[in-house]
Amino acid sequence: MSTTTTFSTSTQIGDRIAMEGSRVGPQHLLQLSEDQRRNFADSFDSVFSDIDGVLWTMKDSIPNSAEGYAALEKNGKQLTYVTNNSVLTEEQRIKRFAEIGMQVLPEQIWHPAKSIVAYLRGIDFQGLIYVIASPSFKTVLCEAGFQLLDGPNESIESNYASLAKHIFDQQEVRAVIIDVDFNLSYTKLARAHQYLRNQECLLIGGASDIMLPVAKDLKIMGPGSFANLLMDASGKKVITLGKPGRQLGDLLVRHYKIDQPRRVLMIGDMLTQDISFGRQCGFQTLLVLSGGCKLEQLMAEKDPSRIPDFYVDSIADLAQVMG
Repeated sequence: MSTTTTFSTSTQIGDRIAMEGSRVGPQHLLQLSEDQRRNFADSFDSVFSDIDGVLWTMKDSIPNSAEGYAALEKNGKQLTYVTNNSVLTEEQRIKRFAEIGMQVLPEQIWHPAKSIVAYLRGIDFQGLIYVIASPSFKTVLCEAGFQLLDGPNESIESNYASLAKHIFDQQEVRAVIIDVDFNLSYTKLARAHQYLRNQECLLIGGASDIMLPVAKDLKIMGPGSFANLLMDASGKKVITLGKPGRQLGDLLVRHYKIDQPRRVLMIGDMLTQDISFGRQCGFQTLLVLSGGCKLEQLMAEKDPSRIPDFYVDSIADLAQVMG
């Protein structure tokens, strides 16, 4: 299902939502006329693209996804990959790009650990950080020169004396960071909460996904709920350096010196993480139906901030649209 109205830019769609107060349906790119496709191709210079669910899932690669990005590059678009996944190392991610025929440089990839390093440097952060995250995430922060605490990484006895021993200390932690941790425990969350009792201690979040698509029609619980637990318990507002955090958007806009957000296209497979992120940053948005969002969910969406400007079945469709 798609609209048959004339081509609209992201700005025009936003204006129509404001004026009409009703939902404007996204357009399927393959149902646009040749003139409309040309207008679309000319309407952006830069692309911020998600990775998981767009290029591959946890198990499989999306067929012909490399062809869509090759078409974008052929048309002179600047490609940057913005993912919420800091579990993979940079080397593992670049190797996976290569396996599907794509040459991507490390500087083209942004993930929460990298974004948090940039943010901390931007505020000239000094002090000790307590981190709940994967080993690869912690390595990025350590290599950037930050002092970290973590753990406990072993099971503790099930009594309050043992709990107190592991969560109370006198160390002056200036920031708590939470991302994906496959060994997350109540003890780690309780320890983080104790540090956050200090009014000066920052709460910083990476990946905010409530659910993670791992394969076709299969999702698992994501890390976002645990960041929300810390936020509720501490009363602090989390600084989110993963999608859809506005702080991440501001960081990227500054880094790439973007003066016309409407000339950026955000591509992703999740309405909350990708489309909402793009819209609040003022970017155009393109949803792919190869990952975490199905057509039925897209068409049932009522919140204008989560409705994309355009959609396609797969990123491979861009090879036809861009020519």
